[in-house]
Amino acid sequence: MNLLETFDRLFQSLRSVFPQERTFQRAYRLGLGLLTGHAPHLTSTALCTLGRQFGDWSAEYRLFSRSPWQPRQLFTPVFEHLRELLPPSPSAPVLAALDDTLCKKTGRHIPGVTTARDPHSLPFHVNLCRGLRFVQVSLLIAPQDSPGPARALPVRFELAPPLPKPKKDAPPAAWESYRQQKKMHSLPQVGVAALRDVRQTLDQQPATQARILLVSGDGSYTNGRVLRQLPPRTTFIGRIRKDARLSFPLPPPPAGQGRGRRKRYGSPAPTPQQVLHDDSIPWQKIPCFAAGQEREMPLKSLGPLYWRKSGPELPLRLLVIKPLGYRLRQGSKLLYREPAFLICTDPQLDLKTFLQAYVYRWEIECNYRDEKSLLGVAQGQVRHPQAVPRLPQFQVALYSLLLLASLLAYGFQRTAAYLPLPKWRRQSIRPSLLDLLNLLRQQITARALPAEPQIISTTSFPPSHQPRSSRNYLPLPRSSIPLELNRCAVLATN
Repeated sequence: MNLLETFDRLFQSLRSVFPQERTFQRAYRLGLGLLTGHAPHLTSTALCTLGRQFGDWSAEYRLFSRSPWQPRQLFTPVFEHLRELLPPSPSAPVLAALDDTLCKKTGRHIPGVTTARDPHSLPFHVNLCRGLRFVQVSLLIAPQDSPGPARALPVRFELAPPLPKPKKDAPPAAWESYRQQKKMHSLPQVGVAALRDVRQTLDQQPATQARILLVSGDGSYTNGRVLRQLPPRTTFIGRIRKDARLSFPLPPPPAGQGRGRRKRYGSPAPTPQQVLHDDSIPWQKIPCFAAGQEREMPLKSLGPLYWRKSGPELPLRLLVIKPLGYRLRQGSKLLYREPAFLICTDPQLDLKTFLQAYVYRWEIECNYRDEKSLLGVAQGQVRHPQAVPRLPQFQVALYSLLLLASLLAYGFQRTAAYLPLPKWRRQSIRPSLLDLLNLLRQQITARALPAEPQIISTTSFPPSHQPRSSRNYLPLPRSSIPLELNRCAVLATN
C-alpha cells in the first residue's frame, strides 16, 4: 500500500473515537484538508482546500467545541503498531522524549494564553510574548537492521496553562491557595502526568507491558518533582548542572552503632565538572549514531551516586560526554565546545543505550519545527475553552499518523517512491515532512486525474462567486482535487 492508503487504514481504526459516523467523516475530511492545505493553516483554509467554502462551515468548528471525543485516543494507532516497530527482544526498552513548547498567539482573551519569555529573543535582551504552553511526549522509533536516525512519533500533546494569579487586593486566603496550587500546574507536574498516562497505555498493550520506558528530558525536567514521581518501570535520563552536589552510597553501619539519627547519604562525590577534569577516571569511547553517521564519543561514567533532590532511595549514574569540537569547513566557527552532563535513574543501564537514547532526544525538537512551520499547529483562530487545546492536539495526531504511515509503507529510508529531490538539496537519508506532504498531495492528485484531458465550465460556481477573468474554463485536475479529498472520507466508511 502507498502512503495515502496506509494513512486511510490508520484513520479508519479511529472510527470508535467519534460518537457518530458523520462526525468521523467530517474529522477525516478536515484532517486531509489541514494536511494538504497551505498557509495560513486555519480551519477556513482547510475548508477552501476541500472545496466546501460555499456551504455551512459551523459543523467543522463544532467538531472541536462540542463533539464529545477524547484527543488522547487519536494516538492509539501508534501504540497498536509498536510490535512492528520495536526490536523483537523483550528486554529492549521503549524510548521516549519529553519536552515543552510555546505556540505564539496574539489574542489576549484566548483561554489558556499566558505571557512567557520569547524563545527567539536575543540572549542579551529578553523579550516577552503571548502563547499557549504545551507538553509533548514522543516515542522514538529507530531502525532495527542498521544504525540510522530515529523517528519521533508524538503520543501526547497536553495544554499546560499556568495558574491565574490573584489580584493585588485579593484576600490572604486567595494568595495562600494560589501558592499551594501553583506547583500543581507547573510544566514538570504536567510532564509527569503525561508520562504516567503513556506508561498506563503501554501496559495495556501485550507487546510493551513488560518493557521499560526510557524517557529523555532536558534540564527543566531534571528535578525532584519528576524524579520522585516517576511511574513504575520507567527510567529517566536528563541533563544536570555541572556544579551539582552528589554523594556516594552510604557504607554499611558498624556493629553496635549508638543512638542518634542515621545518615542518609555517604561522603561527597566529585561534581560533574570535577569528573570531567579528573584523570583518575578513564575515558571510554562508545559508538553512537549522531549527525548522519555512526561516531565514537568519548565519555566518563560514575555511579551509583545520590542526589539530595531525588532522595536517598533513588540511585543515579553520572555520564560526562567530552565535547567533540569540529568545524564545518576550514576557518569556520568551532562547534560543540561544551561538554554534556547527564544522569540516569538506572545505574545498571548499558552505556550505549544510555548515550543513544539521549542523542535521539533531538528528534522531538525536529517535531516542533515541523509542527509549527509546516503544519501550523495552534494557528487556528478558535476561542472556545474546549476547542483551544483540541485543534492543536488534532493536528499533532495527524502529524503522528502521517509519520507512522510512512514507516509502515516505505520504512525508514528514502526510497524511489518519493518525489525526486530538488537540485539544491543534498542526498537525504530519510524523507522529511515536506517530502511526505508532497507525496500525499501527489497521490491524491493521481486519483483525481482523468484518463483524457477535460475542461469544466465556470457555471459550476455559484452565481455570486463567478470568476471575473475573461477565461471561462478551468482545468479539471485543479477542481477535482477537493472532490477527491471529500471522496476519501466516503471510502473510509466502506
